[in-house]
Amino acid sequence: MENILDDEFVIQMDDSPPFSWIKQAPNRFMNCSAATKVSQLCVNAVGNAFEIGEMVRDVLGVESIEISDTFYPKSMDPECVPCIVSYSGQMKQAINAVESYERKGIVISSGGMIKNAARSRGWDYISLPKGYPSRFLFPELFGCLLAIKGKSVAIPDLESFLERNLPSEISANNESKLTALSLSKQSIAIMYDRHSYGLARRFKTLFLSNSGTKVDLVGNKDELSRTENKSSEVKLISFVSDLAIPGAVRIGGFPYDSTTLEGYVKNELIAELSSLYFGLLKGFEIELFDTQIE
Repeated sequence: MENILDDEFVIQMDDSPPFSWIKQAPNRFMNCSAATKVSQLCVNAVGNAFEIGEMVRDVLGVESIEISDTFYPKSMDPECVPCIVSYSGQMKQAINAVESYERKGIVISSGGMIKNAARSRGWDYISLPKGYPSRFLFPELFGCLLAIKGKSVAIPDLESFLERNLPSEISANNESKLTALSLSKQSIAIMYDRHSYGLARRFKTLFLSNSGTKVDLVGNKDELSRTENKSSEVKLISFVSDLAIPGAVRIGGFPYDSTTLEGYVKNELIAELSSLYFGLLKGFEIELFDTQIE
């Protein structure tokens, strides 16, 4: 596969969506607060918001946050503070959930009918910015859910890290471009553990959405062996920090240590960027809008 990632038309993409959105990530992590006291948070969401909730669970642990991909109140621990996430604010199931819960909770949305439902029930309402496809809302949702639980995203070198990974930086010095190039001829598998399942899911979604590429997720060596038996050329990204896998992708600092917040966030941003670069290599036409209401 020819490397076009240093061609002039790519080099000039820093200020074009979606790269411009990712470039702004250091200033997009939301620091949300809620009047409702939260010891354990129960997040109801679907699609990209659900996956980002799973990523927050990777960081905080299952004791602090519960995630459900339905909006049925009965599916959640009654002692949990409900948090309904609907980016559009127009999902009937999400609105019904706010109206059905017996206890007050938190709504996170960009507006819509759910905003009125939240306020009429006396729920905390947190507003998301409009204008992004939901799969590019990682900084807002990830930062917001962490902040509700008292944790903030503070990574001093994040801006310089992103500068090294934007289209204007040549492949030789760009971890995200090098990652895309290293994966260009093989099937892709991602090994995860309890600290990185949400991150692995995020990689899978981004590579499918941004490059049309399917990625296998493997949780142990047996699953990896079965994946390797299906294809003789499997490129592995391993987020399992205590398990050295021969032949796994290792480029510069990537993958970073996902047990740290800094490493976790950097891995996610490389997922966004490398999936976009991989799409460029394949000539994949990316859609910069949501195909489903969330």
